[in-house]
Parts: sequence; structure tokens; C-alpha cells
Amino acid sequence: MSTPIEVREEPPGSPAGRFLRTAYWRDVADLCALDGDGGTLPPGDEETLVAPLGTFLVASGGGADLGCLGVRFLDAAGEAPGRAELKRLYVAPAARGLRLGRRLLDEAHAWARERGAREVVLDTRSELTAALRLYASAGYVEVEPYNDNPQAQVWMARRLDA
Repeated sequence: MSTPIEVREEPPGSPAGRFLRTAYWRDVADLCALDGDGGTLPPGDEETLVAPLGTFLVASGGGADLGCLGVRFLDAAGEAPGRAELKRLYVAPAARGLRLGRRLLDEAHAWARERGAREVVLDTRSELTAALRLYASAGYVEVEPYNDNPQAQVWMARRLDA
């Protein structure tokens, strides 16, 4: 793709946000053999992926929405939010291999760092091998579970000062 890619903040409930989060859920449900309910979004975290608790990033290029990533604070939003959490990293099949996932990660890290986060955490599944490789290449390491997400199998963290 030779078209420049733009990353912008967008409400997760916007048409682009819903489209990308639904595509994310379908991909994860298919790859992990989860009950995806025909692509219907499961009850989610829309309210925490908006200011001041978080943000939702959308990447687009060539007139198409190509990827997304949410980031939210786990600690109370205040003067020193220690940890941010990544949610719903998705890159459309047509945009895979363009380093869009890395760009979204970098944008999310910058967003969290600018607001005082010192660490970013995430949970994922072992079947999502491409995502696991991306996270490892971006400096994430496996950690003990930090939440009780019944769908998660792998928990990872990365310091932002490194």
C-alpha cells in the first residue's frame, strides 16, 4: 500500500470504531474457536476507551479503516496513573505486513507515556501467535495474571521508560 496511513483518536462507538472492533472480534473468535455470535460485539469496554480514562486509535489509508487499538488506564486517572492496558489490537488482512501493528503500539505507548503511565500491560490468547510475536518484538514480557479475564491465557507487560 503506497497510500499514507493516518492514525487518529476516534470514539470506539463511532462507525469506524464499531466496524474495526467487530472485525477484531470475528478474527479472534475464528482463530480461537470462541463463540463469536456472528460477529456481534460482546459487552465491552467502550466507556473506558474514551477520555479521561483512555483512548481508541484508528488507522486508515486509501479511504479504508485498516486497524485499531485501545488503551486505557487501570489505575485511577489522577496525577500518576501507573499502568495502562492495551485492548483490541486489530489490523485488517489487507494491511498486514505493513508494520501497522507496530505503529499502533508506538502511538498507544506515546499516548500513555504523555499522560504519566510507567507501564503498559495486556492480556491475550496463545492462539494469536502473530500478536504475541509483535508484542515480544516491542519489548513485552510475560507476567503473572493481573486480571481475571476468563478468555485470557497470556499476560504481558512493558515498561515505558525502557
